[in-house]
Amino acid sequence: MAETDSIRCMQLPLNEFQLLLPNSAVAEIIGYTQPQTEDTQEDWFHGLISWRGVMVPVVSVERLCELQSVEAGARSRIAIVYNPSGDEGLPYLGLILQDIPRAYLAEEDRLIDALTSVECPYLASRADAMIEQLFIPNLDAILSILKQRINQH
Repeated sequence: MAETDSIRCMQLPLNEFQLLLPNSAVAEIIGYTQPQTEDTQEDWFHGLISWRGVMVPVVSVERLCELQSVEAGARSRIAIVYNPSGDEGLPYLGLILQDIPRAYLAEEDRLIDALTSVECPYLASRADAMIEQLFIPNLDAILSILKQRINQH
């Protein structure tokens, strides 16, 4: 039996699809907390939450991609994700989830078309695993637009 390369990941459920991130990229999953909002034109930016003494911006990936999203409900969560660049000014990002994440073992032979291009610049690639639509978020692009938004206000 040949060894396969695998990465322990989390499936982060959104309304129409799921995000796939390695466990090491996710600091914590917390219950949904209504972010402190500001006057904003952007429907993808929900505001800030306080998490462990740090103000964390919260965004909707679906709204960034101009897809339909639903309002937060009883099962909604926020994934606190590490900034991959290690930016001390913006160390974390909050992603709104529609349900409780599930563990996922990403194995090379289970991922079909892992590098298929996608139309939304905030999704790096599609990784269909059997029947589920999984997308790998483009955290650099999300953080870039978030920094632009912060610098304008």
